[in-house]
Parts: sequence; C-alpha cells; structure tokens
Amino acid sequence: MPVPLVEILVALPAFALVLFRVSGLVLTAPVYGSTAVPVRIRVALTLVATAVIFPLVRRQAPSDVTLSSAVVGGMGELMIGATIGLAVSIILMSAEVAGEMVSQQAGISLSEVINPLFNEQSSMIGQIYVVVLTLLFLLAGGHRAVMASLLDTFQVIPLLSFRPGESIVLLLVEMLSAAFMVGIRLAAPVLIALFLSGTALGFLSRTMPQLNILSVGFTVRALLTLSVAGIALGASQGVLLDAVWEGLDMIRASFGLGPSHWNGGP
Repeated sequence: MPVPLVEILVALPAFALVLFRVSGLVLTAPVYGSTAVPVRIRVALTLVATAVIFPLVRRQAPSDVTLSSAVVGGMGELMIGATIGLAVSIILMSAEVAGEMVSQQAGISLSEVINPLFNEQSSMIGQIYVVVLTLLFLLAGGHRAVMASLLDTFQVIPLLSFRPGESIVLLLVEMLSAAFMVGIRLAAPVLIALFLSGTALGFLSRTMPQLNILSVGFTVRALLTLSVAGIALGASQGVLLDAVWEGLDMIRASFGLGPSHWNGGP
C-alpha cells in the first residue's frame, strides 16, 4: 500500500541524518571518493546505501527530530563518516609515499603525471604502487569492511548523539604516523638495492675513470628500480593488508566499537 505523505515528512529529518553520515564516508573513503568515479555514480551510491541503512536505524532516531535539528546535527553525522573515510585514505596513502620515495632516490621523479585516484601529480612509480595496492585493498574486501564499520557506528553512536573529542585528532595523527612507517617498509627493498648499486657504481667510477658513470648509472638505477619494485610489490601484500586491518581496528576502537571480523579474505 502507498506510504502516506505525512509519514514520509516525519521520517525525512532522520533520513537526512543517515544521509549525512553516509555522505561523509563516500566523500573521503578510498575508492568511494575517488575522482575517477563519476559524480552521478557516487551520488547514486550514497542514496542507495542510505535507503538500505535507514530502515535498520530508524527506530534509533529521536522522535522529536526536526529539520532544524537535523541540519545542526548533520555536521556531527558528516564528521563521523568523513573521519572513517579519511583515516582509511591516510593508510592507503602509504603506497604513494613509498612510490615517491623510490622515485626520488632513483632519479625518475621528473616524469610526473596526473594521478586520477587522488587528483594530483605523482610519479609513474607512485602510480604503480597506488594502483597495485588499491587493487589488493579491493580484493581483500576492504571497501566492504569500511562500509561495515560505518554501519556498526549506528549501534554505539545513535543519531544526534555524536560529540567530537580529542580521540578524533589522535586517530588521524596515529594514522599519519602508521602510513609513514608502512611507506618506508614498502619502499625499503628498492631503497636498499639503490644504496648497494650506488656503492658499487662509486667503486666502479674510481677504478674506471673513463666510464661515463652518469649515463650508465641512470640506466642501471632505472632498471634496478623497476625490477626490485616489481618483486617487492608481489611480496608486500601482507604488509599493506596488515596495516589496513590494524588501522580499521584503531578506527573502530576510537568510536567505541569492537575489533573488525574482517580477516582480509576475498
């Protein structure tokens, strides 16, 4: 039977609150908020996800929700979704950090192009790291784990009950620190190989002064970088996925949730 117009108007403020929380995640989370995804698809995804979640949390909404309180409280709901998405995005930025470190040390960072995932300039090696590790994130079900974490927040943070605190700032700081450490671990094999090659080329230049070490060294470093990076990326699955699951557990803990049941399986 058709839903009365009055019932729709009564449920509209609560629906808007859920929409704000989901929108925050879609705007900032990796893959969901990528500029490579058309805006229409992202808007449609936000509306569909809100329509699915709303019946599950409608009873939690205060009975006296009005449009004015929904607009004011919507900022808090938006912050919840944006914090979760931004924290996960920071973790995945470790791939770009690793790629930039490798490019700088290898001397091939001059050829920068636009990275559609982050809508900014990055090196070719950085894009390779980002694309490969983003695919690992998708294959491991990371996008589903992020959405599941957002859904679980409705159980501990009902609508209009969120109060921002220092835990949000501490979470983002910890994510930045963790992303930097993971980036170093991802780039470490290539950096070590470049250090050893540079040492060997230095000894070679002393024993063979007539050799043009600049032209030879650049070619050797580029080939070595691509070779070692390809092998290292194949072996870095555990490093990235462990960082993602640990980061998700940290995000959930900051919102008062238990550990995630996702174990990285497809």
